[in-house]
Amino acid sequence: MRVFYSLVSLVLMLFGSAFQSAAAADFPTKTVRLIVPFPPGGATDALARLMAEKLSDKWKQAVVVENKPGANTAIGTDIVAKSVPDGHVIGIVTGAHVTNPLLGAKLPYDTLKDLTGVMMLTRFHMGIYAHPSLAANTPAELIELAKQKPPLAYAAATTQSYLGMSLLNAMTNTSMEYVAYKGSAQAINDVLGGHIKLMIDPVLHSTLQHVQAGKLKLIGTLSSKSADLTPNTPAFGRLVNGYDFTGVFGLIARGGTSPALVRQIRNDFSSVMQMPEVAERIRSIGQESIASTPEEYNAYILAEIKKWTPVIQATGARID
Repeated sequence: MRVFYSLVSLVLMLFGSAFQSAAAADFPTKTVRLIVPFPPGGATDALARLMAEKLSDKWKQAVVVENKPGANTAIGTDIVAKSVPDGHVIGIVTGAHVTNPLLGAKLPYDTLKDLTGVMMLTRFHMGIYAHPSLAANTPAELIELAKQKPPLAYAAATTQSYLGMSLLNAMTNTSMEYVAYKGSAQAINDVLGGHIKLMIDPVLHSTLQHVQAGKLKLIGTLSSKSADLTPNTPAFGRLVNGYDFTGVFGLIARGGTSPALVRQIRNDFSSVMQMPEVAERIRSIGQESIASTPEEYNAYILAEIKKWTPVIQATGARID
């Protein structure tokens, strides 16, 4: 009898695996919705639309980008969390995907149960920019200056940036002070005008134009290695052992989507990202291709939760 049940279990397992593989092979059977949690017109939105166009050609089904901004990306993510787990609704997320549940946000979904990572798409670097008059030009000089009184103030437009600087403060025994801005444009203008001397913002071509014109200086990137856009700029992670604050755009699907289908979606996105036109668009907006496996992305999500939990507890940061 035990042998019989073992055989039945094996048959069911094989049948289930074959069914999942067949479902993946038939995907997609209708329009695929790609949820972007930002307003239309931004660099990431433009990249998503280009990938959607290429995927439409590959899948022979329409891939429609839907912009669903709001609630620190949670509105768009909730659409994926409440979809049918058949891969026809997928979404792009940022670091907020990891920190939202830690910041006390009353999310209408469970980040780890209702969603699964498909892949890390791209990475972007954060940098510390300064007004030319600031008496520091390197990460070491900035950290030394930050230990003096009164504390240095820095502009930032996102909670994630604040957390990245809080981690740097903790690891360097400094106390640089956060000045919240509603957007990067206002922060850049205030640093250009000398109203505030420091700013944390992504490493982008548009901002680097001010650096090249001598109106700003890029003191360093907040990562363990230099950005592709700024290979000669020092990285804080090389000075502060273990420090790394980079942004990642990821692709998610509904939890419970079959592993075979998740992997197929990942492989199709990866092949599109290698197309010359898409690869150039990724580089042109200051991002770096990752194209990880689903396993790597889900491990990254867990590692990031572990990394940011003590930082958020120490700062008392909340967004509810």
